[in-house]
Amino acid sequence: MYINFNQKLVSYFLFKLTKYILFCWLILIVLISFFDLIDLNNKTRLKENISIDSLFLLTIQNLPLRADELLFYSILFGSVFYYLELRKSQEFLILRTNGISLWRAFFIISIVPLILGLFSILVLNPIVSFSQKIYSVDYEKIFGKGNYSISISNQGLWLRDRSNLGETIINGSFLDTERARIQRPVFFLINSDTQSTKRIDADWAYLDNYVWKLENPMVNGEKFNSSTTLNIKSVLNKSDLKYTSNLPYSLSFYEIAKFIKVLDNTGLPSLGYKVYFHKIFSQPLSFIGIVVLSGAIIFMKYSRLVPVKAVTFSIIGSFLYYFIQRLFIALGTSEQMPIILATWLPSVVLLGLGLLIISFIEE
Repeated sequence: MYINFNQKLVSYFLFKLTKYILFCWLILIVLISFFDLIDLNNKTRLKENISIDSLFLLTIQNLPLRADELLFYSILFGSVFYYLELRKSQEFLILRTNGISLWRAFFIISIVPLILGLFSILVLNPIVSFSQKIYSVDYEKIFGKGNYSISISNQGLWLRDRSNLGETIINGSFLDTERARIQRPVFFLINSDTQSTKRIDADWAYLDNYVWKLENPMVNGEKFNSSTTLNIKSVLNKSDLKYTSNLPYSLSFYEIAKFIKVLDNTGLPSLGYKVYFHKIFSQPLSFIGIVVLSGAIIFMKYSRLVPVKAVTFSIIGSFLYYFIQRLFIALGTSEQMPIILATWLPSVVLLGLGLLIISFIEE
């Protein structure tokens, strides 16, 4: 009978926390999506033939990404409202009077952010990846392509360029970004004035002063006029060869590991994707950390009054964590800090601080 009562009690508290978090999540998603729609409308008001339906569709396609970005803050605000309610009604004391210590109470409550963290990785992240692939296509139809020219696939790297011979698509097996050269490139010419020239193979292609210099070129399988070099004009420069159009959040967690291997094989920088990969898996720890920290701060002193200072400290601490996390990720991406430290240390510190405050309360 006592065990069943405890199970019902625990379920009640977990359900209540989940309800507050989901409510805050819904409010934040609707609010931010509304601002996104306004921003898209402002960007396209001078463009012709852009309907509000197209902008609304873009906003809907961007919803999963916004939901993923706002989940941490939903857990923060939901936890704060939840703890305020428990503090006001003193329901939290029921757990303690039923033989559940403060440590065990927070351990039980941490089940909710842990489940939400796993949901973010296993369910939400693949949805974000799929929706962002569609979003990028529709976004480019309205705003045009960005500055990134390189795409990555299992067949290697692909570049879109424009030369003196027309539209050019370049495929290569390896890219040396330091020397701006591509190993075993294949140039596919589209809408070329020279109808007989459709494909050019070479040993190496060097980019220098907006010109591709091809070593040992072969045009349609034949040597190019017995020459060892061929120059093709380009609109790209060396800095364009360091970035790819495959944005990290357009890749799900199970795609990134394979994509990183392709990047390493093709010579493109993969550090940013490695940082993003570890950031995905560190999220559950940060979710647990913010629930523990906000609860520890709010319950530092028991009172029926609304703990304005405790709430303020919780919110300030969470935003401070956000800026520290951004700083560490920037340091990790710029190779000034190991990736593991850059992605995991902020979450570990956040959780550790909450547990430290709980230990003081228990004493």
